[in-house]
Amino acid sequence: MTENITQFLPVLFMLVLVACIIFIVFFLSAHFNRTKRIEEKLDKALKEIAEKKEK
Repeated sequence: MTENITQFLPVLFMLVLVACIIFIVFFLSAHFNRTKRIEEKLDKALKEIAEKKEK
């Protein structure tokens, strides 16, 4: 029984590692998308303020 477990340990480790990497990639991509949207909103707001000051 222990022989079977030791055979599957490297496979399980690799699967866990791949799952962690995929999770990190998705988390980072979502984070960057969020910051990009915030920057776009700030740019839009600043442009509107500048336009109001010009008038």
